[in-house]
Formats: sequence, structure tokens, C-alpha cells
Amino acid sequence: MTRWNRGARRLYGYDEAAAAGTPVAVLFAEHRRSEGQALVARVLGGEHVERAEVDARRKDRLVVPVWMTMAPLPSGGAVAVVRDVSEQKLAAETLAESEERLRESEVLAHTGAWLWDGSGVVQWSDGMYRIHGVDPRQFDGSLDAHFASVAPDDRRGAEARLLDAYRAGRSFETEYRIRRPNGVDVWVYVRGQPILDAFGRPQGMTGIYQDVSERRRAEQDRQLLSEAELRQMQAREINDEIVQRLVVAQLAFDLGQHDQAHDALASTLETARRLVTGLLGDGPVEPGSLRRSAGAASN
Repeated sequence: MTRWNRGARRLYGYDEAAAAGTPVAVLFAEHRRSEGQALVARVLGGEHVERAEVDARRKDRLVVPVWMTMAPLPSGGAVAVVRDVSEQKLAAETLAESEERLRESEVLAHTGAWLWDGSGVVQWSDGMYRIHGVDPRQFDGSLDAHFASVAPDDRRGAEARLLDAYRAGRSFETEYRIRRPNGVDVWVYVRGQPILDAFGRPQGMTGIYQDVSERRRAEQDRQLLSEAELRQMQAREINDEIVQRLVVAQLAFDLGQHDQAHDALASTLETARRLVTGLLGDGPVEPGSLRRSAGAASN
């Protein structure tokens, strides 16, 4: 090497006197030295090399990633521009690690993230594709595609909540069903918040989806159990009331008090009708519904 500027001194740690006459190959890390020598040979042969990514070795033997651009000189030899990309590498690795953690957290929490630009473009995270059960290649990134999987009965309301919140520049929360390509309905919790410019004007929306199907099923199971327990309690009350009145009628009959027995039976029948009407309501009752309800309560 014959010329060595200040940037080269900062990067490699050699001053110009120490660098003069040093073979170029020693500036490459040992594990990349043969690759570096091949690059130098290509340039000396008249080829331009743009932003080759190699590892450089500093004077203190620290290895740093660099981009190297080299070009041949008309008078012979070559010139090289070397840029330390350690920070870019670290940033890229940190970003990749963050993205991987995001993917893992989405899997564990059954969540996905979405971003709408306020016009026609929607972006989905990996979790969104997983919740919807679709391949990324099947999603064209439009607002229509964003709502395409929403169950038909829920779609109008889902779209209205998003658009109303966007126009008002406010957050929203809702739940609705989406239908996967295999026909399975999934309940999702949806949250969105506006993206505002410096003047407070909405520029888009961002938010999350969360698959809450298991919670919905658990709530439904609890409701069914509560209804079954209520019916059991009502059935016991009816049983106690009717049995007590029948015992009175039987006692009157045994004592030869037939008029009293008749009155007790009539009262028992009226009470039974009143209790059953209160249990079933005033609406029409399908044949066998009482037996089915009793069967459901006992299961």
C-alpha cells in the first residue's frame, strides 16, 4: 500500500508509515483472507468491485465487518474505499431478533398485528395469516381483503367500526367472527388505534387481532351449566310443591273426605299449570321440549 488516509487510520489502527509497503492481504481477517486476495486479484485484472462484504482485521486484531469498493487505476494498482458496517450489522441482527420474538409472542398469545394506511393498503403480520388460516400469497393487501374473511353477519358492523373510528381519530375495540377457508368460524378480539399527523389528523390505523375462540367456548359452557343448574333447581321446587299437595289429597281421600280430596287435586293441577307456565313462558312450546330440557339439565 502506498496511500493511507485518516479514515483508514481510524478503521484499521495503522498510521500511514506503518501501513506503507504492507501487503493488502493482511488487512483481511484470517478466515476471509483468501477471499480478500481473490478480490484484489480481480481488481488488478481490471475489474470493478462494488460493496463486497468482507471482514477486516484491525491492528489490535479486532475483526470488523466492512463493505469494500475497489477499482483499478490507469497507472496500475488499485484504489479501495472501505466502510465499517458494524452498526448496520448490529441493527439488522437486533431487528431480526425483535421480529423473531414478535413472531414467538404472536404464536403464544394467538395474536396478530395489522396496519392500514387510511386508503387502500393493509399490512399483516405473520400472526394475522395464522389466525385467518390463509397463505400470504392469497392476501392482496387491500382493505376488502382485510375484511373478506369476516363472517357475513358480522362484516358490515366490523367495517363500520373501523371507518367510524378512523374518521373520528379515536381507538376502538370489538369482537366478531372470521371464517377460515376450511369453514371453521373463529372469534377474534380486535383493537385499533389511529395514526395521527402533527396536526392530529388521522393518517391510518394500526392494531391487533387475538383469537378468543377458547374464551368464547368457555363462556358458552359456563352459561349452559348455569342454565342447567337453574332448571334443576326449578324442577326440584316444582317437585316439592306438587308432591306436598298430592300428599294432602291422598290424606283426605284416606280419611274419606272425598270433597276435600277433589279440591286438593284441583288445586294441585292448577299449581302445576302455573309453575310450568312460569318455567316455560307464555310462548309456544314445541312437543318434547320439556323432556329435552330435563334431559339436558341432568347431563
